[in-house]
Amino acid sequence: MKKKRANPNKGIMFGIMAMAIVVLAVVVFFWMWCFPDGTHGTEETRTEYRISLDEGFRGDSVQLQINDSVVFSRRVATDSLEVVVAVPDEENLLMVVRPEADAVSSFELPSEGGRVVLRNHDETVSMEAF
Repeated sequence: MKKKRANPNKGIMFGIMAMAIVVLAVVVFFWMWCFPDGTHGTEETRTEYRISLDEGFRGDSVQLQINDSVVFSRRVATDSLEVVVAVPDEENLLMVVRPEADAVSSFELPSEGGRVVLRNHDETVSMEAF
């Protein structure tokens, strides 16, 4: 009777399979270590602001920025205008940019949100929070 020869490829395939199982186990271990409760849902609470441009802005080009994000940028055609913005809870900075007058005004927004009224008197912008 003929003796069956050992297949060297079979040993290599079992070695590769064992290595793959070890790598998979290490990946699962680190996944469970870094994310013990699964993926964390980072649900941000948002604060809503109602920004009103009341007096002195008609005909001006105005840009409103909150935390370096432009939320409004156009020429104001009416006497009063309201912009509603929802931003993440943190310290929020409102910047009013008027490029034609080459003026920038910055204001700290209240942390609880609400209504903010902006008025333009003698090329200076004032803010009132309600």
